[in-house]
Amino acid sequence: MMTWRFAWPETLKLKGPLGWGLASMACFIVFLFLTFPYGPLQNRLLTELNRATGWEVRAADWSVGLPAAIEWRDVVFAGPMIGAIPVEAVRTTIGVFQAFLGRLVIDYAVQLPGVAQVGAGRATGSLTAASWSLGGPVAVKGHLQQVDLAAVLKPYVSRGTVQGDFMHRWDSAQGANAALKGEGTVKVEIKDLLVERIAAGTSSVPSLTFSRIQAAIACRDAACDVTELKGDGVDGSFTAQGRVTLRQPLQQSLLDLTVTVVPGAGFAQKAASLSLPPFQPGTPLTFKLAGPIAQARVAL
Repeated sequence: MMTWRFAWPETLKLKGPLGWGLASMACFIVFLFLTFPYGPLQNRLLTELNRATGWEVRAADWSVGLPAAIEWRDVVFAGPMIGAIPVEAVRTTIGVFQAFLGRLVIDYAVQLPGVAQVGAGRATGSLTAASWSLGGPVAVKGHLQQVDLAAVLKPYVSRGTVQGDFMHRWDSAQGANAALKGEGTVKVEIKDLLVERIAAGTSSVPSLTFSRIQAAIACRDAACDVTELKGDGVDGSFTAQGRVTLRQPLQQSLLDLTVTVVPGAGFAQKAASLSLPPFQPGTPLTFKLAGPIAQARVAL
């Protein structure tokens, strides 16, 4: 008892200033989060996203989440290449202290609608920029978790899910072609893919079904090397390698790919119905695919 009696005054001397200091810091942090200008911030984020991507991004409603997040609901991404993509919810967590220093640090989570499986149909990742104007280095990375391609690539794809990772870094996000510059990588796996019949000039590409496709791409200054691209399914299998040179608009991007196809029985039947040259199931066929995506030339 005597030991406790003498220790209490010393403990109080230490706890008093320390306790008040911690309480003051906690109050400051709470005040900072409560008074942060989230309204102007969410308007600025949408404006910068529209400008940097060339897409139109609309949100029906937004709210503030804890500890420092902005949540958009019923979001629509619209663009000339992607059409209109509905998104159930978008949550961005803002680095408040970095924002006061002029930097932009965001963790994001995008949830697509109509997904029954928990954790599926999501894209998560982060975006960092040296300034709010995106004038300095910008880096984005993300992970795709069982995203339904039919919801993103209609009417070209009617079934399929994609999972993978991507990252990209720009020295500057200014200018019309800024998004095509910089360097980055994409690695994805697509399962149970059904591509619908696509018109290509006076001819058309038949519908194709693949059970699995794997792709790995490395890009630097608008030149993307296809380091891995292979797939297989009931219509056969294929492998491809080469380079894609990105241009604006993306339909004018240049292909330089060598593709080897091993037709299956299903593809041979489709080729006959479309007046294409006969394909022997199981016999490899190698050809060159070159020129703009919209008007690519095929050479055996």
